[in-house]
Amino acid sequence: MKLLHEGYFAFHGHIFSRRMQSNLSPGIVSMSTCTVRSEGKSLNTCVDSTKNVLFFFHLLFASTLLIAQSLFLTDSESWWREIRSRTLSPAFSFKKHLDLMYPKFGKIAKRYPKRRGLRRAMKYNESWALENMPIYIDETPPKPMGFTSDKCALAKPASVRSNLAKWLPPSLKSTQLDLIYSTEIHGRSLAAFYNECQRSKNTVVLIEALTGSTSATIGMFASHAWNINSNSYGDGECFLFRSNPNPKCFHWVPDFAGSMDALESQAVSEQFMVARKDFIAMGANEDGTNGLHLDQELVRGESHPALGFKNEPLPGENHETFDIGVVEVYRLIREIDGKAIGHDDTLVWDLEGL
Repeated sequence: MKLLHEGYFAFHGHIFSRRMQSNLSPGIVSMSTCTVRSEGKSLNTCVDSTKNVLFFFHLLFASTLLIAQSLFLTDSESWWREIRSRTLSPAFSFKKHLDLMYPKFGKIAKRYPKRRGLRRAMKYNESWALENMPIYIDETPPKPMGFTSDKCALAKPASVRSNLAKWLPPSLKSTQLDLIYSTEIHGRSLAAFYNECQRSKNTVVLIEALTGSTSATIGMFASHAWNINSNSYGDGECFLFRSNPNPKCFHWVPDFAGSMDALESQAVSEQFMVARKDFIAMGANEDGTNGLHLDQELVRGESHPALGFKNEPLPGENHETFDIGVVEVYRLIREIDGKAIGHDDTLVWDLEGL
């Protein structure tokens, strides 16, 4: 019976290293924190079903425990080193361990831990872990999204693309940015904006907001294609953001209060995307202001706290109005096959005037 020829078994070491004792007592390790990793066909009848996994851990732990005690291992580092060297060895034989712990003649090894004892150890160490294990929050910034054109300007900084990768819906994270509209290439007008963007859903609009001597890169993510429409549209995947300076994202959050006033406010807050001949906007308020509003010539913009998004003015505090520099729109391209997500090359419906 050739088992674990290329694999090794490992106990997740945090609890072990924190609770390591000189005698390596079997009661100090939580078996629920164990994993077995193998390469190829390493495990067969001994662990071919869930009910046998505990038996496998029980047996292998006990047998390697005897080895460790015979070698006088007194710390976790030496334990791991010995376990790896033995189990990764081509000469490793699980049958040898099986015979050691379950001899055909005579008594089972005296130091073989009972299953009941292991269950108690599991229960005890799980309680200990809940009280003592540190809470680790992975704050590593995500991998920046790629881009397909060197003509892009606002999306070139890696910090901008890294934040977008963090803010996009999970289904859209493994994508690249593909420039489809730029004021520097296609002209500065809302007509040119609609002409280039009307076939693409899931677009990222980046805007250079100029406020006196300072500037900020702000924007919005649109779940639907930008088309002139007399009604507001879109859905709750839309969001507003500022990518530079002080990156911050404002996702839409519904109001579940249920009162009549709340229902009226909800109707306003669900004006995700507004596309007219003379402006585009995202988010709305009862006083007619928007979370982000761009005029017909793409030269002036406004940003106010909007219902649902609960955003601050995107260019910064006390900067509700701003001049517009560069405007760029990106569609999303799947990394796996290079195809655009939500792009329709055969636009049939003309929504103008509806």
